[in-house]
Amino acid sequence: MSTLDFKQTIAFVNLANTLDYQYAAKKSGMTVDELVRTIKSLEEELSIKLIRPEGGVVELTEIGAKSLPLITEIAQKHAKLLSVVTDYRKKEAEEAIKVAVVPGFANYQAAPVVKKLAQQHKMNIVEDIDPMAQLQQGESELAFISYAKLPDDFEVLSVGTDDLVAYIPARNPLSKQKELTLSDLKAEKFLTLNHQSPFAVFVQQVCAAAGFDLYSVFEGEKGKTLVNMVALGMGVTLLMEQSIGENLDSKVVKVPIVPQVTQNLAFVRRKNVEHTPRQEKLWQALKESFEK
Repeated sequence: MSTLDFKQTIAFVNLANTLDYQYAAKKSGMTVDELVRTIKSLEEELSIKLIRPEGGVVELTEIGAKSLPLITEIAQKHAKLLSVVTDYRKKEAEEAIKVAVVPGFANYQAAPVVKKLAQQHKMNIVEDIDPMAQLQQGESELAFISYAKLPDDFEVLSVGTDDLVAYIPARNPLSKQKELTLSDLKAEKFLTLNHQSPFAVFVQQVCAAAGFDLYSVFEGEKGKTLVNMVALGMGVTLLMEQSIGENLDSKVVKVPIVPQVTQNLAFVRRKNVEHTPRQEKLWQALKESFEK
């Protein structure tokens, strides 16, 4: 009996107590077909017939009636277990430190350190196009950002820099260059991130400073999507190097931009607010990890 799953037990109990497939299915959160299949799988597992449908009327078999109290008890224990687990997960989520990070965070050199720290510190890591805004709005307690200018009204832990690079279709002649200036790209069709994201604004600004307005033919939510479209020959894209993994499609070539266009990478948190002991412990652990 210990191998029975919650879906099986609750389906049988609901049908046994209602003797109505439609009502039992609704109560079990299933379709009628799913309910029938679930009870059939329970019967197969036990090698007995629990239900005797006759002329549209649902009846329990003799063994079905005898099994009902025991299966009901199992269903109740399953439900109690699920309730305990749900409450635990909710408590874990409430206690976890909310960390907003830039999209593609797993590709960044800082990611393995955070992954290791996550084994000792409860963290809820969420990617966001503007992690700084999440921090400012109080939606997160900590943020990992990639910014041209680091904020001075926040506590900042710098963890290096990142360079802007161009991703070019391999069949585009520009892909043969060892390096490119931004003005080399002015005639190209650009694939860009959502224009509302801080990074898209940053790219527009650096291109304007280079003397041209980029022509965007597509806006996407993720850098990886843009690189996949570059592979299809649909245009070029400018992204920070660490935001994209090293394993590029053979149809895409990464070319450095000169002079270098750099962003600062940092963990930031609000100043002049009370941090919980958990948050303080994580912040100190980050400092120790990156100041080695």
